[in-house]
Amino acid sequence: MNEKFYSKYHGLDKKHKEWMQVVASGKPIEGPLGRSWQLDMGRDRYGNLKLPLNQLVNLPVQGTGADIMTIARISAYKRVKKAGIPCDFISTVHDSIVVDTHMEYLSPIRDIFDLVFADIPKNIKAVFGYDWKVPMACESKYGPNMKDMRKFP
Repeated sequence: MNEKFYSKYHGLDKKHKEWMQVVASGKPIEGPLGRSWQLDMGRDRYGNLKLPLNQLVNLPVQGTGADIMTIARISAYKRVKKAGIPCDFISTVHDSIVVDTHMEYLSPIRDIFDLVFADIPKNIKAVFGYDWKVPMACESKYGPNMKDMRKFP
């Protein structure tokens, strides 16, 4: 399974192996935006040292994603306020920013979020000095609650 995954995502196996060496040496993994994760070696049921593989592959992804969503949330908030759109930012969970506004403002809010995510690489460069190479896209949905969301026409 891992070989299939790594054959599709070239270079990721190299990065994971690099992180394994870093963790095994007792050093923290350094993320691209300056966050670091100190992971301790665990032990298997026989007492042998064991790499914390789930944490090793998940923490940098989740932590970097959280940093990106923080940039997006701040940028969106500033743009919505500047546009004078009445809107409450309800929550940010993983890769979602939930806002509450009146139906008449849905289209302008969607346009703002599209611009926010298009600008993420530029903002990452400005805030962290890092050249983000992955294009960022935004999927906007609306609805009266999380269960009954619909895509924009």
